[in-house]
Amino acid sequence: MTVEPSVETVIARLLPAGSEPRVLAVIWATVDVDRVLAGIGLAAEALPDDSLLGAAVRLARPLEGESIALLEPTTEGRIAATLAQSGEGPAGQYVLATGGLSSLVVRAAAAGIAIKRADDGPFGPSALVLGYPPVGPHIVLVAGPAGTIER
Repeated sequence: MTVEPSVETVIARLLPAGSEPRVLAVIWATVDVDRVLAGIGLAAEALPDDSLLGAAVRLARPLEGESIALLEPTTEGRIAATLAQSGEGPAGQYVLATGGLSSLVVRAAAAGIAIKRADDGPFGPSALVLGYPPVGPHIVLVAGPAGTIER
């Protein structure tokens, strides 16, 4: 049986030396975003769909703690697989890839880590770290925060 490296280890290998990972949002897989939002008492803004994970995305920002990207499947993709295997709950992270995607591709190749690039995602140009099962955890590296993150 193969043991995947920890999420923290993979992220550290993909970021420039000495940089600290910045989580833009925790990924929360759900079949009903509105029900989850009502349950936690937060409003959320719609973001562009995530084609890498096959999901519609809404971003909730609690007053304390990390932002939560609520993902509801739009295809039979990774989020649908996560829900089928594990049910609703935490499913990964969107992490800022300092240095941009071009340098990320170089670092990934040097570290022997496979990634899948997308033109655009909910937070901007993104890459999915491969090597984990399709059910997660899902690590999506983002070239830079969208304007909505810094508001």
